[in-house]
Amino acid sequence: MNEALAIVGDVHGDVLRLKAALLSLATLDRRIVLVGDYVDRGPDSRGVLEALVRARITLGSKLILLAGNHEGALVDYLDTGDLPRFAVVGGMATIRSYVGTAAPDVHAQFVAAVPDEHQRLLRDELMPFYETETVLVSHTGFDPADPMDRRSSALVDAGHADLFRWVEDGGHLPRPMVVCGHYVQRTKHPYESGGLVCLDTGCGTIGGPLTALLFPEQQFMSW
Repeated sequence: MNEALAIVGDVHGDVLRLKAALLSLATLDRRIVLVGDYVDRGPDSRGVLEALVRARITLGSKLILLAGNHEGALVDYLDTGDLPRFAVVGGMATIRSYVGTAAPDVHAQFVAAVPDEHQRLLRDELMPFYETETVLVSHTGFDPADPMDRRSSALVDAGHADLFRWVEDGGHLPRPMVVCGHYVQRTKHPYESGGLVCLDTGCGTIGGPLTALLFPEQQFMSW
């Protein structure tokens, strides 16, 4: 029997759409899985992480938070202070959401501003994937060169440029359905082909909505 899921796409700092989605989905009798990329580029990464911390308390095991590559970039900046590397992926928006006006030592200012519960969420509470017999959910889908690879390097850290073409050419999916984010859809609509669904519809980045897939019904919701 298929487990009832609501799978939510990339958020990228759009706390208003995230809160609207969580409010709607919390009333449904199903597990909620978010595919990662909660921070960067959009206006309120701090608000997003705070909302997720609170949602974990209210929703408990009903909520599954997956890691995206932008969470990895944020943790890397916290640890290394490599600002150019963080800035290139949209990290300045995240820094502004925490510190407002930057001080001369913006890294120290930023580290001091990130609450402990946000750091715990980023470092300890994000899963690389969620998988059942019928669906695989991860941030970047899977590696077409090794569809059964379940390492973070394959499912979280880097995208796979040939994934969509591989699926459309008849490549065998590791599960009957694979759901991912990461690959922004310029149409602002989810991608769906051959059992692969991409839910990055441009929330927080190109003015698109936040999109969720209800599984196994294969129905979409957006905010």
